[in-house]
Amino acid sequence: MSNPTLQIPKDIIEPIIQAEITRSIVEAMGPKQAVMQHAISTILNMNVDSDGKPSNYGNSRPWIDWVIGAEIKAAATAAIKEHLAAHGDAIKKQLAAEMAKKNSPLVKQLVEGMVGAMTHPDVLRWRLNVTFDPK
Repeated sequence: MSNPTLQIPKDIIEPIIQAEITRSIVEAMGPKQAVMQHAISTILNMNVDSDGKPSNYGNSRPWIDWVIGAEIKAAATAAIKEHLAAHGDAIKKQLAAEMAKKNSPLVKQLVEGMVGAMTHPDVLRWRLNVTFDPK
């Protein structure tokens, strides 16, 4: 005596299994609002480094602090650029007048900076070739 078998097509049974798995996961996660609140809180308070990447080091800070700081820096940079662009001609005139002075502290600082940069040991690369000719 053989047992009758019932063949259920795969395309019918898979959506039923997937729906049951999804329902079980949603049920296990708890109320939707609590899940969202926990996820948002976790992201906002995640410790990040200076590039916004997750970090566990002592100098890390919450992501929300990092992103607010980055946006403030971007806004300040944009405001400074806009102000300088609007007053560019006046700045050029003032700079030219300062550089035309005989004992200008600005010119002195520029010259000292350039000379210091040109003679700094990290910039200088001396090469010495020694050839020995045993005759």
